[in-house]
Amino acid sequence: MANIEENHLRLAALCRQMEDLWSEEDITDLGDNIPEEEQKQNELTLYGKLYSKPNVNFQAFCSTMKRAWKIDTVKCEQIAPGYFSFMFQSSEEKRRVIEIGPWSFASNLLVLREGDPSIPEHCYEFTHYAFWVHFIGLPRARVNEESIRLLASRMGRVEEIKIEARGNNSRKIGKARVVLNLAKPLKIGTIINCGDKKWWIDYKYERLPHYCYSYGRIGHYANYCTEIPYEETGLAQDLPGRFGSWLKAEVREESPYWKTFYGKIESLVPEEKVVMETQTEEIESTMKTAVGVDNSMALVLVQPEKTKHMSVIRRHNSDQHQTLSISLAGKESLPQNTKKGKAVYKAPTAKKQR
Repeated sequence: MANIEENHLRLAALCRQMEDLWSEEDITDLGDNIPEEEQKQNELTLYGKLYSKPNVNFQAFCSTMKRAWKIDTVKCEQIAPGYFSFMFQSSEEKRRVIEIGPWSFASNLLVLREGDPSIPEHCYEFTHYAFWVHFIGLPRARVNEESIRLLASRMGRVEEIKIEARGNNSRKIGKARVVLNLAKPLKIGTIINCGDKKWWIDYKYERLPHYCYSYGRIGHYANYCTEIPYEETGLAQDLPGRFGSWLKAEVREESPYWKTFYGKIESLVPEEKVVMETQTEEIESTMKTAVGVDNSMALVLVQPEKTKHMSVIRRHNSDQHQTLSISLAGKESLPQNTKKGKAVYKAPTAKKQR
C-alpha cells in the first residue's frame, strides 16, 4: 500500500472480483478522530521487520535489542515471525533509535517504520531503508552540501546531509542519509566531472549488515546468492569479488576500483575480465596479438577491416592460470603462442610516461 494510486488500483481489482457482493453503501467512513490515548501510543511505536531469516528466538532478540538501544523500558511484541512492534516510553527514545540506526540482529538488518494510525499492521512496507553514505575522494572545494546532494540523489531519496571534520585537522568529509531500495545491489562508487578532469569516488556505508560479495545485495551471503552462482564467483579460490568489506565506513581500506584508478599506469587493466564490444557501430580494425618476453600480452589495432563485434574475454583454465580468447565478428579463437601470465591492454597511441 505504498501510495494512494496503488490503493485505488487494489480497490478496483477487489470490486471487479466481488461484483454484486458489495455496493457503495457498504463502505464505512471511520473519520479522522482518534482517541488521545491511542494517538499517543501510535506516536511512540515503531514497527520492525528482519529483512532476512525471520525465524529467531524472540526472547533473545528482545533482550539483545534492549541492550543495543540501552533502553530497558521498551515494550517488544511479536506480530509474526520476524515482525515486531516496539513501544517506547518517550518520543526522545524512539527518535534516538531511528537516528542512530540502522540496526541489525545477528548481522540481519532490522528495518524500522514509524507507526501510522491510518495503516493496518500487515500493510507496512519494509523494502527501503535509510543508510548514512560517505563520499570519499572529493576535492576539498567540492566537499559541500550541493555536491553531496547531487551524488546522493542518484542513489535514492535524500533525508539529511552532513559535512564533518576528519580528526583534528581541517579536512572534511561529506555524507548523506539516503533511502535505499533493498532489492537492488549496493552502489560501489561513481565517476565525477571536475572541469576537464574525471575522478573516481568511493562510497562507504555506516552500520552495514551482511551482504553478498558477488551481487552486492543486502540480506544474504555470496554462497546463497541466486543471481550469481557461488561456483562462478571465484571467491572459493580467494579471487577478488565485485564487492567487499571495503564498502563499510568502519573499514579504512580503499575499494579495488579506487586502487585501479589511482594506481600505477602499468596496473590499470582489470585482471579478471576485459570486454570491448559495440552493438551499434562497426569497428574498422582487427586485432594482432604479440607476446613479450616478460609473459605480458599486448593487443594492438592494425589492418583496418570492418568488424561488427570485437571482444576480449579472459578465462580461467583448470590450473587457475589465465588465458585469453579473442572474439571477432562472433567467432572465437585462441591467439597462437599465448603463454600463461598477466595480460595487459595497451592503447595504440599511448606513450610510456617518463
